[in-house]
Amino acid sequence: MSYQVIWFRKSVNQLQLLDRSVSFETARAIVSEHLPLAVKDMEAKGLDPEDTDHWWESLLISGVIKIENAQGKLFKVAIYLVNDQKVAEKALETVESKKFRIIRTVLGIDQHWIVLTDARKPHSNDKWMDVLYEQIDRNSGKSGCALIEMW
Repeated sequence: MSYQVIWFRKSVNQLQLLDRSVSFETARAIVSEHLPLAVKDMEAKGLDPEDTDHWWESLLISGVIKIENAQGKLFKVAIYLVNDQKVAEKALETVESKKFRIIRTVLGIDQHWIVLTDARKPHSNDKWMDVLYEQIDRNSGKSGCALIEMW
């Protein structure tokens, strides 16, 4: 797990936005069923099958938050942190796919945001609050997916 993921989870936990309703067992089952090539890839790389981060990484999820928009509607949002523009664009393309739309439905996730950010320094809770609430009040389009640049 990268420092940026640790920093992110710490911030959204402090902001009381972190959602822990999706279990590791659920994530593993979903990856196994919907992304069998990811499982084979993990096995080929000799990755520890008990390490939860590998399974979440396969789902392009660094964390899940619950956040309310200005109209009072609650959303469950998957967040994936990256620090490279090309990786971010490819991840957005992937999460907008039909396969990932199905995965979001199974997980009960309303939106999936790719956050392009600097991996060398944490953002303040205030910065996260501004970015996340600004995005939830924006229209993420039909797919519910978005690429957010946060430098």
